[in-house]
Parts: sequence; structure tokens; C-alpha cells
Amino acid sequence: MNQIATQKQQAISTTHVGIGSEHGAKIAPQNLAEVVRFAEVMCKADIALPKHLRGNAGACMAVALQAMEWDMSPFAVASKSYAVNGQIAYEAQLIAAVVNSRSGIQGRLKYSYEGEGDNLVCTVTGKLDGEEYAYTSPPFGKITPKNSPLWKTDPEQQLGYYSSRAWARRYTPEVLLGVYDREEVQAYQGPDQAKDVTPKMPLAERLAAANAADSGEGFSQEHVEAETAEYTEIEGQPDQSFGTDAGQTSAPAEDAPGDDGLPSEDAPGAPDAEAQPVDDYIDQLRSMPTEKAVQELTNDFRADIEHMPAADQKRANQARAKRLMEIAEEAA
Repeated sequence: MNQIATQKQQAISTTHVGIGSEHGAKIAPQNLAEVVRFAEVMCKADIALPKHLRGNAGACMAVALQAMEWDMSPFAVASKSYAVNGQIAYEAQLIAAVVNSRSGIQGRLKYSYEGEGDNLVCTVTGKLDGEEYAYTSPPFGKITPKNSPLWKTDPEQQLGYYSSRAWARRYTPEVLLGVYDREEVQAYQGPDQAKDVTPKMPLAERLAAANAADSGEGFSQEHVEAETAEYTEIEGQPDQSFGTDAGQTSAPAEDAPGDDGLPSEDAPGAPDAEAQPVDDYIDQLRSMPTEKAVQELTNDFRADIEHMPAADQKRANQARAKRLMEIAEEAA
């Protein structure tokens, strides 16, 4: 019985949060349950929080734990936080304050500047265990990204923030473990933002090679048949790429019979109505400014043109190749 009573007395409270008074009254959660309770209350603070934390108890808990580690107000730290690329980032001013107060340096960081304009550099010096350690920033013009307006209105201030953060990452990395400035997060290239840097053949050479191979891309019937031949043989089905009936392709408009088995009345002398998609495609090609725009237009017309006679497909291929060559020459 006494054992049960003792366990009840030691039960963690989830209805209040401790208040510390060693250096004046402040919020001081004593255990995880109090942190959880505080985060649940904190996320309801509305205008006292930035939008990305409102109603998000989990994010508030993360910010509150970080603030406790730095011995700072959770709301002050929250006001300097941002949501960037799906994660929490912090203002450069806050990180500089953390370095000064929590890195164990004697005194404060010292800043000196040399150069002007794009050649401006900042040297930050801090003393650890009686020995001075320095960091010199890259030239102003080589730093990217520069999204904060301070880079334009007060470049020395922002360069100082950049340098103090870099100093801490080099000499006291444990202080900023898992903590990132907004611009660090924006500059980070993770798997979702990675760029394909595989060397590619210049556009003009690719077009020349395509023409030499009798256009193995786009609307080439031979290319489509070659690519689908293996599938056709495995399935035991005839190729239906360019016709509605198995093993057949569309007949030319002037030879296509009407419903009564006779040639169409307007076939001999009227304009070829079936060629209209190709004509429209060629007309619109002339106004396409980039290779990407040409590809998007090609995709839009693909379904119509791939079911047209080979002669019309050839015209479309030739017009596309010509326009791509013009774009390549304009860019050169």
C-alpha cells in the first residue's frame, strides 16, 4: 500500500509548468510532461507566435526545448524562427546571440572588416580557454544566397552574422548542432532539390545526330515501331501504334472511302482536313521561344499526329528539327 502511495506521489503532473526564480521568475519546465503541457498551451498563443507555429504543438515543443537548452524565452526564440523547405530555421540575429552567450567564449566575439563592395570581408575573433581563434569570411560578392534585405541595407551587419555563425560551426559546433539559419536551409541542395549535372551533348550536335539517324525521336513511325517491336512479339499482337484496327494505318484522306464505299465527295479538290493538326502544329512552332516550349507543344499534338499518315508525320518532324536548330543558333 505504501509503495502504491509513493508511486502516486511521484506521478508526473501534466496540469502545470514549473516556474524558476534563480535569475528572476521565468518558465522552467522540470520534465517532459511539463514541456508537452507548455507546448500545448504555447501553440494556442495566436498573435504571440509566427504563423507556422500556431496550432502546431509538436513544432512548439521543438522550439521550447531548443530555448531551454539556450536558457532563453521560448516565445523569444519562436519569434525568430521560420519554416523553410519543410523545416524550422532561425534568424541570423538569434544565432549570433546564442554564439555570444552559450559558446563558452571569454567576453564576446570581435568583428573587423576589410575591403569594399564585393571585396568586403569580415574577420571574427573569439577567445576560448585563453586562446584566440579567428575566422575570415569569403568576399561579399561570393556569398550566396543573399535573401535578407540587410545584405543590401546593412551589408556589414549581415556579413557579421554570417561570420559569427561560421566561426561557431568551426570552433564550437556543439552549440549550433541541428540549428540552421534561414539562408543555410535555402542554400541546401538535398535529394529533392538536386540538379542533374550529367554532361550533355550540345543541342546543335544532338539535332545533327538525330537528322543523320533519320529522326529517331518525335513522330518517326520507324522509331516507334523499333521501340515497340519487342513488346509486340512478346504479346503476340500486331502493332497498333498508328491505326485503329490491328495491323493497319490511316489511309490518305483522298483515298479514304465514305460510308457508302465510294470516295469522299470533298476528297479530290478540298483541302486535306486530316492534315490540319500538322499545319496547326507547324504554325505554332514558329512562336516557341525555347526547347522546353517546343517539347511541351509536341506533347500537346502527339496524340493527333501519331495517327496521321507517314508523310504528315515527316513534315512535323522536319518542322520541329528546323525550329530547334533556330533556337540553338539564337542562343549561341
